[in-house]
Amino acid sequence: MFTKVHHVTYVVEDTDEMANYLENNFGLKPSSRGEHPDRKYIIYHIGPTIMDFFEPTTPDSSIARQLKDSGPGVAHVAWGVDEIDQVFKKLKTNGNHMRGESPSTSPFGYKTLNIDTSSSHGILFQLAEGEES
Repeated sequence: MFTKVHHVTYVVEDTDEMANYLENNFGLKPSSRGEHPDRKYIIYHIGPTIMDFFEPTTPDSSIARQLKDSGPGVAHVAWGVDEIDQVFKKLKTNGNHMRGESPSTSPFGYKTLNIDTSSSHGILFQLAEGEES
């Protein structure tokens, strides 16, 4: 079912400092950077995988809470799948509790689904289909 690592999302204190670190140490330059209502972001393409870094801009967002509770690090890993709408239905039929009633479209243009951690032994599984727009 999984086709690749679609993306790895990190939460960090400062995306500008992270961008400087990645360029100085690995020669990486962001393919895009910007802001959404609760975060600044930088995005890199590493082969078929997206690597993104989020910096919270509001104190009450989930990534702000994660940063406060756990410090910088991996927020989640999303596994690539094909036919995400059918995958969602199959997972729900198998008894998984899903976040939302169907896959959603990310702010970056690809579709995602999240299995609630109550169904997956405490691990957040995010699945994704499509590429960044």
